[in-house]
Amino acid sequence: MSTIRNIALPWHNLRRHALALGCSGLLIGGALVYPSDINGVYAVCRAAGKTALVQGTEKYLRHVNTAVPIATVIVLRDWKGAGQILGIVGAGIVASHGPKRLLNDVSVMGTRLGQRPSGPNSQHNMPSGHSTLASAGGWFMARRYSWWFLVLCLPVTALTMHARVMLGAHTVSATVAGALIGVVVATLFTSRWRPRRQRALS
Repeated sequence: MSTIRNIALPWHNLRRHALALGCSGLLIGGALVYPSDINGVYAVCRAAGKTALVQGTEKYLRHVNTAVPIATVIVLRDWKGAGQILGIVGAGIVASHGPKRLLNDVSVMGTRLGQRPSGPNSQHNMPSGHSTLASAGGWFMARRYSWWFLVLCLPVTALTMHARVMLGAHTVSATVAGALIGVVVATLFTSRWRPRRQRALS
């Protein structure tokens, strides 16, 4: 029964949060086609990318928003939540890597959307998969367990986005689009967790 509910959950959440998801879709669309002055604005990022904060975020901190949901479902034995994580991961891969390929050679006001700040021959800038993963993990924790998790997960998401820009891996618009995609995917595939005692009483 829980498997069937997990399959139907995205449609249920889509109807329930249609307005918010629609607004998020418009913001994602705007970020996807926002032109970036890669040669001018992002030139300073090459030096900033060597800072301890950026390197520490890229190597370690960005994984927090992935590790916390996995650890939480194991500790709480929340197997329904584990199924929802799998749904988020699958949908997140499609929602982030699909546009990467579709928009790679699309140009807006002279800027190729697939070009990363790291170089003119780079590929698949838009959107940022790292930002998608970080925001999806944080939003899952907030929606599933407690909004207090945003105190931890929002800064991690923001620092992940910052690190990707500073390392020349993505434009700002690519990280914004990626983060919004993560929120949308997690909204669609997540329901509120109820402890066993509470479920038994209902």
